[in-house]
Amino acid sequence: MAKPLSIVKKEIHSLVDKPDLTDNPQEADLSVPALHAAAFLGLAGEFVKALDPHTEADPVAVLIHVLTVFGIAVGRGPHLMVDGSRHGSNEFVVTVGASGKARKGTAEARAKETFLLADSEFMTRRVKGGLSSGEGLIYQVRDPVETFNPRDGAWSVSDPGEEDKRLLALEQEFGGVLKTIDRDGNTLSAILRMAWDGSKLSPLTKGNRIEATNAHIGMVGHITKDELLRRFSDTEAANGFGNRILWIYVRRSKLLPEGGMFDRQNHFGEKFRSVIEWGKTVGEMHRSESFRTSWAQAYPTLTAGGQGLTGILTNRQEAHALRLSMIYALLDCSDTLDIQHLKAALAITDYVRETVEWIFGKKTGDPTADKILECLKGGEKTQTEIYHLFEKNKSSEEIERAIKALVDGGRVTSRTEKTTGRPRILWSLIV
Repeated sequence: MAKPLSIVKKEIHSLVDKPDLTDNPQEADLSVPALHAAAFLGLAGEFVKALDPHTEADPVAVLIHVLTVFGIAVGRGPHLMVDGSRHGSNEFVVTVGASGKARKGTAEARAKETFLLADSEFMTRRVKGGLSSGEGLIYQVRDPVETFNPRDGAWSVSDPGEEDKRLLALEQEFGGVLKTIDRDGNTLSAILRMAWDGSKLSPLTKGNRIEATNAHIGMVGHITKDELLRRFSDTEAANGFGNRILWIYVRRSKLLPEGGMFDRQNHFGEKFRSVIEWGKTVGEMHRSESFRTSWAQAYPTLTAGGQGLTGILTNRQEAHALRLSMIYALLDCSDTLDIQHLKAALAITDYVRETVEWIFGKKTGDPTADKILECLKGGEKTQTEIYHLFEKNKSSEEIERAIKALVDGGRVTSRTEKTTGRPRILWSLIV
């Protein structure tokens, strides 16, 4: 039986205090996720800690922006091979704030201004927004197109394509992306999933020859919790798009009415520039023996999955942990993943799980089952009352299937009450 992730991490490393980087006591809330200090490792952690006194942005948000931007800027060269699958340093991240004042955009801006000094070509040409279709995404990293001219019987290049296959999609209104994905016939979700996998991008569109090979695509989105709950469909949760995203809770870290005076952009810009240039020379990466030992301890839990929507949205934990470990190693100018890189990566994947639980609570990801759970929050209900919830819009078989899934998942229980006629079945939540 797999051990809980918290126990595994205690075995991997001794726990250290979580960083106290929130100066605004009004925003302190023990019910929200808290990132372990192990995540603030190396150059990325150094940058976040130096910047923190000068910004209202959440240190967690700044950190995840730095890791994601760097992972794309360094290119497709660095990779790990795992059971025949290739993993690059590209990640998808969505920061989720409780309100429009979580300073999600501030964290993005702070990371961008430093990376403009580190790799201005990448930041000005290969960072874009406005995801609207799978075909549009492919166009940004498309291969050259050759056209045959029957007059002279020769092929010629009609479209030179895009030479730089790095692309970072910055979506400040991620709700718009979810709205687009929900349209019938839109291919964006499918193409984004292939992009995260590093697969060849080619839409199944008749007569459309556009395609892209060896693309290196990442994404950072921002959304509020309320809008995410409204927009995120059960389909996107179940089809593998949601679990390719690192969901990151963010909030304003402090109040700075006149802003900050961070004057070390040049210093960190040069440091990141040097590391990016070194990273572009790296190919297949390796794992140290200490990494392998700790990975073997964490792996059963990372791959065990979980109950309900939280389980669905976090069932690629092992892949994210490997990719994040790679990014941390590259920031250390190392082509070998070591135990400290795994500690940092596990801190983030653990934070993602806490974020998903904070956003979605104990939802199952099954609309029928979730409606039953919501109803039972008001107290015990008869089986007849549960059936009446759906006003004949669900078959009895579908309702019975949902109830069975809730029983199997340990979420509900029933008791039988004797009456003058047929016994009455009453259902209630297991608290």
